[in-house]
Amino acid sequence: MKVSKETFFDLAKNDFEFKRETRYLTGMIKIDFDSHAWALIFQDGELVEVVDGGTVSDEDAKVIVGGTKEQWLALLEVKPKPFYQCIQSAAVKHGMRINVAHETFAYLPALNRMTSLLRHLNSQEA
Repeated sequence: MKVSKETFFDLAKNDFEFKRETRYLTGMIKIDFDSHAWALIFQDGELVEVVDGGTVSDEDAKVIVGGTKEQWLALLEVKPKPFYQCIQSAAVKHGMRINVAHETFAYLPALNRMTSLLRHLNSQEA
């Protein structure tokens, strides 16, 4: 995946659906992309920053998702294979990482929209 965190931030911060699904979130979503990570920081429902997540401990994040390079490439295909349509099914069927926390389940729609945004950006970068 060649999407920059800055490009994702610009798109997500202005995306109506993503903003609607994160409207109550204060805290951090950590995304592990195999060899690097992002931390999405929210305050009162607003995405305020996307930073390098490599130095962020899992304990500091409310939601944690991740996978190998191959898993992310499969998840972000324009027409993904079965059970790669969303992070939660990819976690159950293909071993992607997703933490079990109240916030994870409360913000599944936000994770699904995040995946759609990443899929869109990844297809443009290819």
